[in-house]
Order: sequence, then C-alpha cells, then structure tokens
Amino acid sequence: MPVIGETLVEGIDREWLEGEARRDPVAHAWALWDLDHEPGRFRLVSLVRQGRTVGYLLIWYAGDAPRVHWVSSDPADGMLALGLPQPPVVAIVPERVASAVRERLHSTISYPLDILVCAGRTLTPPDPRVRRLRSSDMAVLTELVLRNPGVETAGYATLDLERAPVWGAFEADRLVAIARIAVQLPAVWIVTGVFTDPSFRGRGLGREVTAAATEDALAAGARAALYVRADNAAAQTIYREIGFERVDRRIWIDAGATRTP
Repeated sequence: MPVIGETLVEGIDREWLEGEARRDPVAHAWALWDLDHEPGRFRLVSLVRQGRTVGYLLIWYAGDAPRVHWVSSDPADGMLALGLPQPPVVAIVPERVASAVRERLHSTISYPLDILVCAGRTLTPPDPRVRRLRSSDMAVLTELVLRNPGVETAGYATLDLERAPVWGAFEADRLVAIARIAVQLPAVWIVTGVFTDPSFRGRGLGREVTAAATEDALAAGARAALYVRADNAAAQTIYREIGFERVDRRIWIDAGATRTP
C-alpha cells in the first residue's frame, strides 16, 4: 500500500545507484551497465520516498515481451508493482514480493533463480580446448548458432568479438561450447549464455568455458556472477565446483511471455 510521500518516477538518481552498487555490486550491475551501454533499449522506474530512492524497476525491451528486474532490499517497496508493464511480461523479483506480483500479473508460471557469485578460489588448470574468441572466429560462432537456434544462442549472432568477451571450446577445430560476459564492470562480471552443442554434452565443456570466463574476471580484480535455475541440479553442481556460491534468490515470473530461464 502506498505511503505518504512515496511516488514512482521515470529514470534513476545515478549518484544513489552508484552508492548502492558499491555496497552490492551484483544487484545493481545490470542497471549500471545498461545506462552506459544500452541506451534506448530499456526504462528505469524508481520508487522515491520522501525525496530518497529506495528501489527501482529495470524494464528491458527485447522481442515481444519486456523483461523486468525488480531491484530493492526495502521491505516496504510494494508500490513498485504499480510500475510493472501489462502482460505479456517476464518479471524477475525478490521472493518476498513474488506472490503479490503473480497475483497482479495473473500468472501461475514461475521458476526460482539462484544468484551465484565467485569472489576468488583456485580453479582447475586451463583446458587447452578453450580460448577467448576473436573476430576471426565469427564464422565458426555463426555456424554453432545456426546449428542450434534458440534462446541460449540468440544473443551471440550480433556480438563484436573484439569488445564482447566470449570463450569457446573446440573439438577438432569445431566450436562446440560457448560462454560470454554480458556485463563487465570493475567490481563484477556477469556470465551468461553458457551453451554446449547437444552432440558434445557430457564432456565437461560447459564447465570449462564457464571456468575460463570466471578466471578472467578474477584476474581483472572483479567477482564473477551468474543466474541459474534453482532446480537445475547439474548446472548447480558444475558452478559450485568452479567456486560459485549462492548469495541470493529471485523468482522468474512469466505472465504470458512463454519464456523460461
């Protein structure tokens, strides 16, 4: 229920955001990155109480349905729900507000997501099959994407491999597994897009490309973070072997978007 002096406003107080990111770089990484690198592809809606920001919605427009990150640790941030787009939409929200958001969006489909972080640990030796991809690798990356169209690979098609860090695993000169960094900030790199060609699964290649991306993040003085479904036991095991630990949980709520994490 809204309280006196509480309102939703377009945009965000950048100074407040940077201060919050110093305390919790993982939670605010997407907003900081998008402000500087993805203009025109998203909106920020802030909850302001008595002149001070207490939380925000990061609304990303991609495809037919927006994706919303609800970012706030304030237990009285329920008014943010008024800023949610109408379905179809995907909302990624804290557990404490999931029931209220499901009711508002008339959704019964949801998935628990764990946020995992690797802040430093001795990893396994580098795998000789894995290396950072460069622009000369675009043809083999495109071939992998065309062989395996889907949500996991879609983001790779338009990447600039000299600017967007991507790691690949090769078998006999064939690219068969990939992972990339979607957000690259001084304090945190976010690993996404971990994918292995179905014909080459079960060989540890997904683990190795994730480990390579994580190792580079740690070498740069950042922590590595990723999102994974809580019920994906195989992936959870792999990431924990690399050195990731759960730091938080979110709920992915699909309201008519027919998207799964």
